[in-house]
Amino acid sequence: MGRGGIAPAREVGRGCAGSGRLEKRPMSTGAHEIESICEAILAYLVRCQDLDPGEYYGSFWSEKAYHGPLLDYHAGGAHHHRGAGSAGLAHWLVGKQRGDAGLMHRAEWAFDWLVARQRPSGGYLEIQNNEKPSDWEYTGLEECSTIETAFVIHGLGHALLHGLPPKKSYMECLQRAGLWQLSIEWPAGSGVFPHHERSPYDCLNANLHAAETLMVSFAALRQVYGRPLNIFFQGARRSVLHTLDQQWPNGCFPYRAGEGITINYTSLVLWCLMNTLDLVPEPLRDRFVPRERVDEAVERATAFLRGCVAEDGSLLWEGNETSTAKHNIWCYALTYHVLRRAGGEENEQAAARLGRFLASRRTASGLLPMRDQGEEITECAFMQADMLLFLLPFSALASTA
Repeated sequence: MGRGGIAPAREVGRGCAGSGRLEKRPMSTGAHEIESICEAILAYLVRCQDLDPGEYYGSFWSEKAYHGPLLDYHAGGAHHHRGAGSAGLAHWLVGKQRGDAGLMHRAEWAFDWLVARQRPSGGYLEIQNNEKPSDWEYTGLEECSTIETAFVIHGLGHALLHGLPPKKSYMECLQRAGLWQLSIEWPAGSGVFPHHERSPYDCLNANLHAAETLMVSFAALRQVYGRPLNIFFQGARRSVLHTLDQQWPNGCFPYRAGEGITINYTSLVLWCLMNTLDLVPEPLRDRFVPRERVDEAVERATAFLRGCVAEDGSLLWEGNETSTAKHNIWCYALTYHVLRRAGGEENEQAAARLGRFLASRRTASGLLPMRDQGEEITECAFMQADMLLFLLPFSALASTA
């Protein structure tokens, strides 16, 4: 079975949506550069991991925090939960492939830190600059984040499915996260999972992040601990069905239902969709979402994304992006991932152009900058960790057994 977001590329297109694992295909043009980028990011994350005794032991330090709603790289650093989830998974997979016990221990330290940071409700706070939790609704109240929780559970769950020692604390973390996610579905049974507690909006990427949290928790609890929670499976199903209904005729998945054309969030919805489908057990596949419906949605979304990739590999932001993700290099890595993973000649060609563009933007440090124009900033650990997560499956660095 594929492991969403970190397995070799597999078809989620015509005729085989999430239905089986494929052999790794020959890499697109620029493959050696992609692998070199992954090596550089991994080395950077090793340097960023906080191993000083104290409350942040095992986490990863972002010198340039850049997180919503502040969105300012220079406003102070932070230790992000999502970064530890992505970086922890990368450390585990590469360490397993290389037989590097040091990297594997670093992964455990990251996940142990995350377990300790989980809120009593089961969710995770979205940390912005200077270690402050985000307050999107300006209420002054604690608001756990669907997105932050999803990246944590993606990392922990997939590491467990790839052999991370199954501690009881990890099992409890998955259970609590899934139950928290279900608790904020509103209206109940709708498949709408808000971006964060108290959010009034139907954000499509949040819905699919929730679906993945629920399906990763379901799969890891079922396969590793023998404790399947079918309410998680059903919650993921509701979310996917609702979100597929919101896709535009041009293939875009808007940021919010009915508004906001976006490259970034179309790619993010696709990534979460593919990850979720990868983990649906085959005997339950026909009870989840009809394959032909997923096939059509993926084909239309990838057609939209291909149309947003210029001949030189740059993204055509104007007229195609209304979110704050405009000009983020993170989006290039994510779009590269989903096009490679969807497969097909046209998608591969567009991905190759994106790969060459990414390689051309490397800084003197070997890292990718955070944006495709303006100031050159690389020191944002959570964004580097996410980009590593997107690029790693198309390298030889990670174990996928």
